[in-house]
Amino acid sequence: MIRRLPTFKGYTIDVRLKQLRKAEIGEPLEFIDFDSEQGDAILLELIHSLDPEKKEDNELLISLF
Repeated sequence: MIRRLPTFKGYTIDVRLKQLRKAEIGEPLEFIDFDSEQGDAILLELIHSLDPEKKEDNELLISLF
């Protein structure tokens, strides 16, 4: 089964590879590791925006830790 990866602020969140990715037409691909300074900042924003009462958000929270 194909599963769509979650997105946040235009970044695709790949928990398995611990990366955020952004692809825009005419722009180079952007890869940000979770453990980088920029990755930490984006993940912190993401975590604060999630609602643990929602099944999808709760699953994402669990997979991040």
